[in-house]
Amino acid sequence: MTPLEIQFELKKRGKMQKDIADRVGVSGMTVSKVIHRLTVSDRVMREIAAAIEKDHREVFADYYFRPAKRSTSKVISL
Repeated sequence: MTPLEIQFELKKRGKMQKDIADRVGVSGMTVSKVIHRLTVSDRVMREIAAAIEKDHREVFADYYFRPAKRSTSKVISL
């Protein structure tokens, strides 16, 4: 889901980012940063998803279903 879609769903359900922040024990700014993909927190992502009654893997699919990062450095001989 996009940040705009998440915010729409929160508003539709009468939920505020501050409520989520208080429940998880973080700042409202942290919740906003997670929604906008500026920071990562599994705990906050799960709480946001629960607030809009969706699975966290659906809400943050770009995080949960991205390929694992691997080091692919190669040695090139001259």
